[in-house]
Amino acid sequence: MTPSRLAQMSGLDPALLSQGRRKRPDGTFRWPSLETLSRILNRFDMTMDDFSGLMFGDPAAKAGFMLPCLNLYAASDDGHFDKNNLPIRSKWLKVDFPDLRDPNCFGLIVDTDRYEPVYRENDLLVCSPAHQVRRGDRIAFKAEDGYVRLATMVRQSTFTTDLANILTEDVETLPTASLIWTARIAWARQ
Repeated sequence: MTPSRLAQMSGLDPALLSQGRRKRPDGTFRWPSLETLSRILNRFDMTMDDFSGLMFGDPAAKAGFMLPCLNLYAASDDGHFDKNNLPIRSKWLKVDFPDLRDPNCFGLIVDTDRYEPVYRENDLLVCSPAHQVRRGDRIAFKAEDGYVRLATMVRQSTFTTDLANILTEDVETLPTASLIWTARIAWARQ
């Protein structure tokens, strides 16, 4: 389809997208306005997300990332993580999610009102084991007691880790060796 036909089908002036109108006299490009782009996308029943997905040459890159997700209670059970404390993807639900830089990230679905108002029931927390955990970061962790919990990192040394309750900010000191895994909460969808 020619640019002029595309403009005409979208109810725009056919010359609007012509080669002569796309370049300024000094040779720099003139980009279509957001209104023009919106009218073209509406004509073809496309979203801005669909349009931006066309910029990737690899169809797999357009598909996004299938994020493994599990609720907090189920994540506490043995058998959902491998020996490296990464999700065993076959045992987790999959949620379509934008492409992420950490292929080992996983989602935890809050299944309790214990963390309200910070996190509500059914919030999705994207946890990244690859991100370095720093003071003040919110984390998900599993300790020797077997439960997956949420906390704020206060400080960590070779021997002890201080974690603050997300709501009350009460600090709990745990032996670092007792933490089975920790992952920084990189993103939350409420």
